[in-house]
Amino acid sequence: MKTSRWLSLSVGASLIAFAAGACYQRTAPTSNGLEQSAVAQTHTPQTPIRNADDLAQLSATYSQISRKVTPAVVNIQAVTLQRGRTFADPFGGMFGDNGDFGGRMFREPDRKSQSIGSGVIVDKSGLIITNNHVAGGATQLTVTLSDRRRFPAKLLGTDPDSDIAVLKINAPNLPTLNFVDSDKVNVGDIVLAIGSPFNLASTVTQGIISAKGRSDLGISAYEDFLQTDAAINPGNSGGALVDINGNLVGINSAILSESGGNQGIGLAIPSNLVRSIANQLETTGKVTRGWLGVAVDPLTGDISDQLGLGNQGGVLVTGLYQNAPAAQIPWSERGTDIILSANGITIDSPGELRNLVAGLAPGTPLKLNVWSNGKTKDYTVNVATRPARAQGV
Repeated sequence: MKTSRWLSLSVGASLIAFAAGACYQRTAPTSNGLEQSAVAQTHTPQTPIRNADDLAQLSATYSQISRKVTPAVVNIQAVTLQRGRTFADPFGGMFGDNGDFGGRMFREPDRKSQSIGSGVIVDKSGLIITNNHVAGGATQLTVTLSDRRRFPAKLLGTDPDSDIAVLKINAPNLPTLNFVDSDKVNVGDIVLAIGSPFNLASTVTQGIISAKGRSDLGISAYEDFLQTDAAINPGNSGGALVDINGNLVGINSAILSESGGNQGIGLAIPSNLVRSIANQLETTGKVTRGWLGVAVDPLTGDISDQLGLGNQGGVLVTGLYQNAPAAQIPWSERGTDIILSANGITIDSPGELRNLVAGLAPGTPLKLNVWSNGKTKDYTVNVATRPARAQGV
């Protein structure tokens, strides 16, 4: 299955676009702030739907949630200026004393491209969370509210590695959404997706949480997606995924599709990750992550069987960066070191380890349980600040 980022409606159905999301492009925090505690996730036992009255009650519930949530989901128009290329006259060698028209250069005219996505107001001060692929690199941002008020927006910061961006507008009487603890969201929970697909503002679709912890998809550097079958289409990027109480579960970001259209596999960045990244972007304009300094690969069943590890999980260490925290650990020379767990959490994929380490503040101790040369040992190192353009975990 291929990943589709919606960049342009001119892309044919037979073409598969790249990276992450549902951003429609054409060319020519809560009332208490981001620092508030997550709203507790509650599950009220439901009686089965037996008759038309029960169905009407369910319908009324969806309507109530939609009315509550829709005003806090905005439409974002991002204009990007593409500078024209500069080049020498191609016929310069044919004319003039010097054969170059006196060194004359030609420059193509600048072009503007406009993309349309969605965003979520999370604070009455005007903070809006969206995707980096919606707002990143834009020279002009305009936010349209559900009541049709329009405001210019300032880009406070972007994080391409998680595909999150934070904007700010100056506007009175702003509605907001509360965060929910996404770790407490369960597979099967009902969710609604709200955004501006195809520039159709305030569109609501309904589905369930299909899976949690989707990673290693190649969409972004740090992935921990919630999967949903709620319809997500071009323009939904940056919009809200909410629970049955109308609280923010995640930010819609991507779809997986063979055709380029919605096929029931949408991906949202979970609210806990969103809030963590947004806090840093709001306060410092950048994101600081922990770094261990190892390269890891998935531990395949064949390798695990050869080493006699069975099904206990882990990731295979395939490389080590000089002067990294991991260099303090006495790795084996055979290249058969397996990280089984980190801080007591079993590691089943490179993405899990990458997310765990990145979420630690530099200087934080990290306890690793490592299998090496037939023996299991514990090591503790302090993670460092992840260098710019660094690879590995």
